[in-house]
Parts: sequence; structure tokens; C-alpha cells
Amino acid sequence: MDNDSLTSAFMRLRMRLTRIATGILGDSDAAEDALQDAFCRLWTHRNRISGNREAEALSVTTVHNVCIDALRKHSHAPMVSLDENRNSFDSPDDDAAEAAGRELMFRNVERIINQNLSAQQQAIVRMRDIDGLSFETIADYLNMQPATVRVTLSRARKTIRDIYLKTINDD
Repeated sequence: MDNDSLTSAFMRLRMRLTRIATGILGDSDAAEDALQDAFCRLWTHRNRISGNREAEALSVTTVHNVCIDALRKHSHAPMVSLDENRNSFDSPDDDAAEAAGRELMFRNVERIINQNLSAQQQAIVRMRDIDGLSFETIADYLNMQPATVRVTLSRARKTIRDIYLKTINDD
């Protein structure tokens, strides 16, 4: 199958695939990440896909499988939002050990971001996850396409997650 056929088949189904992913994951950002991952998986096998029907069937199946994989990973990995205002997570009931553990986690994630992501990835992660900017706003600011911002963010988050999980599993 040629590159345009796979892309057009995936784009035709994008709304349906987004609904499937959001239904499974319960989060539109996670669903967007899942769609990006699914398309990347399909892209590596594009030469073995024989037609539009097969591309559509594989798209639905791949998105479903990527979402299930994400749920499995999520059940094993603690997820915490990045936030510059770390004190907003502290409550009067928190003890010193919990606060120190949270602070250490934030420092580890910041170190991973600073040492392992490109400047562009760092900027996108900060604009999206800390500043809460939309993909379109980030794309305008960085003179990129919104889809490219999504892919870059997805890859950056995966890098952060993989390195973080490796560091906590090594300890």
C-alpha cells in the first residue's frame, strides 16, 4: 500500500478511532497519544497492507490494542501531572515523607526532561503540560502543524515515562 492510501484511510476513520480510544482510556489527550502510536505502528507495516479495507480494519484493531496496552502500563505506573506550583499538591494531612517523595519525583522528571529531550520537545511539554496551551496555540507559536506538535509531545512523554520507569525499577 502506498503512503497516501494508509494516511487517507486512517484520516477517514480518525473521528471513529478517537471515539474508540477516548471510550477505552477516558481521556482525550491519552486518546490522541494512542492514535499517534497506532499510526506509527501501522506505518512501519504499510508495505504489507494490501488495500483500504485492510487498512481500515487494521487501524481499528491497532488503536484498540494500543489503548489496552496503555491501560496496562498505566495500572503499573503511578501518573502525576507536572505542575510548577508543587505546593498545590500538598494538603495539611500530608506527612513530611510524602511531600519529600513527591518533590524527589518532580526533580527526577525535571532532570529527565532537561537531559533527554530536545529543546523543541522541552518547550512543547512545558507549554502543554504546565501552561495548559492548546495544540493549535503551540503550533502557531512554534510555526508547526498541530499534528506535528501532537506527535512530538507523544514521543516526549513516552521518553519521559520510559526513562522514569527504568530509574524507579533500578532502585
